[in-house]
Amino acid sequence: MTTIRLYWNNICVLHRQELQFLNAIREELRKDNIDLDITCFGLGYGRHMSDYLREEDSVLPDLVVSTDLEVFEDERIWNRFREHGLLPLKEFFPVKDIPELGGLKKASALLPYLAIPLVFYSDVELLRQTSMDASSINANFFTGTDADSEQSISLNRLVESSFPLSYGGINNSAVKTVAKLTWESFGMETAKHFLTASNVFDMPIQAFHQVSIGASPLALVPSVYALRADGKKNKAYWPLEGAPAIPSYICAGTSVPKDALFAVIEKLRGPRFSHFYTTNGCLYSCAPADPLPDLSFLEGSRTNRGLLVPSESFLNSLPAETFYKMYHRVFPAGS
Repeated sequence: MTTIRLYWNNICVLHRQELQFLNAIREELRKDNIDLDITCFGLGYGRHMSDYLREEDSVLPDLVVSTDLEVFEDERIWNRFREHGLLPLKEFFPVKDIPELGGLKKASALLPYLAIPLVFYSDVELLRQTSMDASSINANFFTGTDADSEQSISLNRLVESSFPLSYGGINNSAVKTVAKLTWESFGMETAKHFLTASNVFDMPIQAFHQVSIGASPLALVPSVYALRADGKKNKAYWPLEGAPAIPSYICAGTSVPKDALFAVIEKLRGPRFSHFYTTNGCLYSCAPADPLPDLSFLEGSRTNRGLLVPSESFLNSLPAETFYKMYHRVFPAGS
């Protein structure tokens, strides 16, 4: 029996259903003489994977599936994996060849698994009032309001105007990704100012609730929450420049037989997972044969479905200590 240690920190809001799938896969793999030892991190499990892996005595896994991007973007963690050896998974597993996923294709050891779009969710009337209030915003953030184009909202204009946008995920990848994208486009000081001016919450669902109860006109939320837009009181918009995306990556070490690892990865990329994610979470699945999410409920998605992630060159040039020095000034308790 080959034992494979899997660390899992994926779609937190869907973690209960994920665990059901994982347990079913574990039973199937036993028939192939593979013992899948699963440790889950994230919401519902007490700690994030990156927090654990920063500890000096933490044990490295054989296989990782994670939306906790600091596992891959914090060089203090990523270098530990590299030193122990990583398989170039992208040489063995194809990725869906569409423009939206182009930015996710980074190091050969990182196999894109899923992408969570962050989209706008609005209180229609409150947003209309806010957009008409010159003291609230210095530039019109609506675009495409003519009869021949879809209406969309510009994230860049919100950043430039220091609009009090609501979003959440201080201790997960959502807020960190927004911070890094803003830093790359506008510089560190603008990123810090935008984070300070925004209504930032511990969890993304809190930002969603702020709009739902009429306390905030506009939030940037994972697509799974935006699915609740009714198109009347609440509308959802695909950001004009593209939706900030939280990728999920698979990476694997060289500590166990390759054939056993590949058997697990094939199961994880199977249709039972991918159809669930695209249907219930409106997520992009990166395996070539998997369906695309239905984005028709989102204003602006007919003409633009781009996904935004920080570039590989920017991430490589941003030391973790530099990023966290700024981040902890804004969120002293942030991990």
